[in-house]
Amino acid sequence: MGLENEFEVYIKELCKQIRNKDVHASIKLEISDHLQTLKEEALLAGLSEEKAIDQALARMGDVKLLGKQLNETHKAPMDIKTILPVMIASLFGLLAMYYLQFHSTFTEIQDMKVFNKSLIFYLLGILLMLSLSMFDYRKLLKFSKHLYAGTVLILLITVLFGVRVDGVPFLILGFANINFTEITPFLLVMSFAGIFHSWNWNDSRKSWLGVGILAFPILLLLTTSAIATSIICIIGCTAIMFGSRASLKQAIGFAAAASIWQIFNLLVLSQNYTSIDTKVIKNLGASDFIGNSLNLTPNLISEVHTDFIFTYIVYSFGWLSAIIAFVLIVFFIWRILSAAKSVNFNYGKMLVIGLAVTFASQIILSILTNLGLSPLPGVAMPFMSFGGSHILLEMIAVGLILSIFRRRKAADILWLDVKNNT
Repeated sequence: MGLENEFEVYIKELCKQIRNKDVHASIKLEISDHLQTLKEEALLAGLSEEKAIDQALARMGDVKLLGKQLNETHKAPMDIKTILPVMIASLFGLLAMYYLQFHSTFTEIQDMKVFNKSLIFYLLGILLMLSLSMFDYRKLLKFSKHLYAGTVLILLITVLFGVRVDGVPFLILGFANINFTEITPFLLVMSFAGIFHSWNWNDSRKSWLGVGILAFPILLLLTTSAIATSIICIIGCTAIMFGSRASLKQAIGFAAAASIWQIFNLLVLSQNYTSIDTKVIKNLGASDFIGNSLNLTPNLISEVHTDFIFTYIVYSFGWLSAIIAFVLIVFFIWRILSAAKSVNFNYGKMLVIGLAVTFASQIILSILTNLGLSPLPGVAMPFMSFGGSHILLEMIAVGLILSIFRRRKAADILWLDVKNNT
């Protein structure tokens, strides 16, 4: 065995003590560099190479003891502060679906098993979330362009050939009708985080190319009546530009240009808007702080299980329940934004910020619509509104966030270099 191989054996034994394999690459580089420094110090002191290596290993300490200490330092536990509000908010949504199906007249006018279907979606979503939390999100980086191309292609197919309901195209797959436009913001943010994590916005050619990449799916959405979705996409794209170090002028210019047509649409909607025939304000005003009714009048509000689930929670369970649900989601968004500061890998940081902004935009627009303050239809409440596609993708997004937080201390480019060389 060569003398230098003693270092390799030491490092290999050390890594065996560390369960979090995501930090092995960075630890190998760090320990190897430290051992080499100790060896050079011993050589300068006049020791032979063999004795210098022995002294370096001795100064590093017992491999098992050091390994145990590093294992404690680099543990990657589940982020309870992130997952807990999501689970409680999901329970709110599931409880609302239960009462809608079994304790309201909702099912008398629409034969929809909203609770049964929601239970399946939530269970599958939680399984995906937990599975992705264990998955190394960094492996998705190289597929960012593929995800973007796939999202744009499916969106194009949906816009051209989808069945339109109130102007919004649905993708028909035979076994299910999917509101693909609703989940588009999440998919775009996931792809943009990888495409723009090291983008050079100072290069004029790349700057225009970047604007084109961001704008194309928004232009597709502008051909539909999915106004809320396009607004969420515009906000998400602007956040990605800021996160990838575009100038303030570039980001504001993009947001302003992309918003012109939607501002016009909002003005048109506002002219014909009567606060959902005044039923929202009327019934919210009649709601108690604790709750006054679990029996929903059939003609109360259309789409109560999707767009207006927050209104149903207020009306049926009271303002206290609605406030708790709102606070939970706001805490979730605040939590992931604050924790994003500690993420070393820029791709992971941009992914967290993009998803947080998407969730935040969704909840703000949903609350405004439910309070009768916005004319925008079709805004699902995160984790609570009925719908399989958006629930599953929201849980996938949370799973990716948990995966990022588990690996927040992992190296940035060092990790990629090591992976590429092995």
